[in-house]
Amino acid sequence: MPAPDPRPLAIACPPSQTAASPGGNPVSVSYPAPTTSGGAVGANGVSLATVVCTPSSASLFPVGTTDVRCTATGAGETASCSFAVTVTPPIPRLSRTRFLAFGDSMTSGEVSQATLARLGDGAPNYRLIVIPAASYPTQLLTRLRARYTAQTAALDVINAGKPGEWAEDGAVRLPGVLSVSRPEVVLLLEGLNELSALGPSGVQRATLAIDAMAKEVRNRGLRLFLATLPPTRSTGPRALPASLIQSLNSQIRATATGEGAVLVDLHGALLTDVTRFIGPDGAHPTEAGYQKIADTFLSAIRADLELRIP
Repeated sequence: MPAPDPRPLAIACPPSQTAASPGGNPVSVSYPAPTTSGGAVGANGVSLATVVCTPSSASLFPVGTTDVRCTATGAGETASCSFAVTVTPPIPRLSRTRFLAFGDSMTSGEVSQATLARLGDGAPNYRLIVIPAASYPTQLLTRLRARYTAQTAALDVINAGKPGEWAEDGAVRLPGVLSVSRPEVVLLLEGLNELSALGPSGVQRATLAIDAMAKEVRNRGLRLFLATLPPTRSTGPRALPASLIQSLNSQIRATATGEGAVLVDLHGALLTDVTRFIGPDGAHPTEAGYQKIADTFLSAIRADLELRIP
């Protein structure tokens, strides 16, 4: 006859377990058996309790955390414990890691800040200031490094924004910048200054320049992410007619298709909350707007350059 242990039946589960899933699929995880004490014991002093764990050891566990519950039963007593099995997903990676952000003040990180009084006779009640830390290239690099942790050292987003630049001047400047910086990917956002200065006649001039830059990038074997112009804020003094922005954006979409570029729809992304994303001058994004631009570029980069796990 088994000798009763004066202690009540107890069960101790193993510590939580961790396993990696190289392909993102469920993986088999084996874990140590729980230990029991108390209750009925055999002649050798070993507990005679029966232990059942669900899911059982060596079962397939999906990515994420699964609770395992173990129950010991013996001589009319039961005891339970639980522990976690965590399966980690594969670390995401990019096929290209060196980015060049090319454009005008919206790339450099210029924002318009409201002032309490007008800055001079007839001057607007805002000032323009470049904040590099707020720029979308800086924000994008932070996001890339947070996601692609295995490639942190290789990742870079070079900010080649030049305030006040027309797309025509950008087309002249771009080849030299590409030769010096040697990127693998180009993020292009240009064209607003032609529209601001020339109105409808600026659409064709900006289009020709953007086409030329897209061809330059393609001919060098680089990946191009071509952005539409964000909307302007109608209450700002530098706001442009929505039809004018849409006219150039239609040409930008056509260029992206013709040159095999990835279209990044900044206009649609910032149009969701123009008052929050565009500053008091009506044209430049706010810091929140630049964060939204970075998020939109990141989504496009993930969809196009993130390596697929077989």
